Amino acid sequence: MRIVMYREGIHRTAYHVNGECPALTGKRDTVDKWAAAPEDEAREKLGLEPCSRCGA
Repeated sequence: MRIVMYREGIHRTAYHVNGECPALTGKRDTVDKWAAAPEDEAREKLGLEPCSRCGA
């Protein structure tokens, strides 16, 4: 089970396996908090999809 990262907030839609993914770290003016969770939890409990940019 791998740990993935996501942007906190109401506009989150994806989780990321690469902590340097531009979709995760870009637009810092729109988010200032990131979180991590097991991949299964990100999908099932948080309703997030894999990021298409970082190859999740």
